Amino acid sequence: MRLIALSGPYAGRAVPVPGTLTIGRSLDRTLCLSDRKVSRRHATVWEADGALHLRDDGSLNGTWLNDERIAVERSLRTGDRLRIGGSEFLVNPEQDGFAQTQHLAESRHAGAPADTVILVSG
Repeated sequence: MRLIALSGPYAGRAVPVPGTLTIGRSLDRTLCLSDRKVSRRHATVWEADGALHLRDDGSLNGTWLNDERIAVERSLRTGDRLRIGGSEFLVNPEQDGFAQTQHLAESRHAGAPADTVILVSG
């Protein structure tokens, strides 16, 4: 499974979920979103038993799933929409013909660790 960026400058690109994907503004997160509405340690998405799961990590502005702010851990399904700050993602299986998308790993921030992906929200 992966997340497809729907909004911002990376719309249409894929974000793989390699076991655990930590999301936030801090460069130590797997997916670093440069957005003042995103907390340093905002949310976590992980794969377990063939499904994706989502948890808000105590963010100030909240983690939104299908336009509903989550308060507890939630399971994700294909077609769900995840919003963090100004970025929105679609939960998408990798084998569904979205091969034309590019991995965000191609767009790295110069100061970020090698396994960090940078998304800049506009």
